[in-house]
Amino acid sequence: MEFKVSIDEHADTYSVVAVRGEVDLHTAPKVQYAIERGAEGVEAVVVDMGAIAFMDSTALSTLMRAKESLENKGTSLRLTAPSKAVERIFAVTGFGDYFDIYPSREAAIPE
Repeated sequence: MEFKVSIDEHADTYSVVAVRGEVDLHTAPKVQYAIERGAEGVEAVVVDMGAIAFMDSTALSTLMRAKESLENKGTSLRLTAPSKAVERIFAVTGFGDYFDIYPSREAAIPE
């Protein structure tokens, strides 16, 4: 599966960043950049993780840094629809509790 990251939606209060493929040492910076771009002027960034085929520790570290950076600006990072690969790394590392994880995009969008 080819890697792709995009800002799918940018509304007044939130942005949706969609990630597809493998998130690793080479692609994690692109995810971080998309999250930072998506965070401009919103209160929440929703990261759709449903199409991630593989995620390594670099990606996990990137998400942790993004969460801290956004929180310092008063913006929340919301992860949504984690794929089996994402669920596995969260289960193995125990970081599933560190992030705000929602079952779907709709559930993660702030009201």
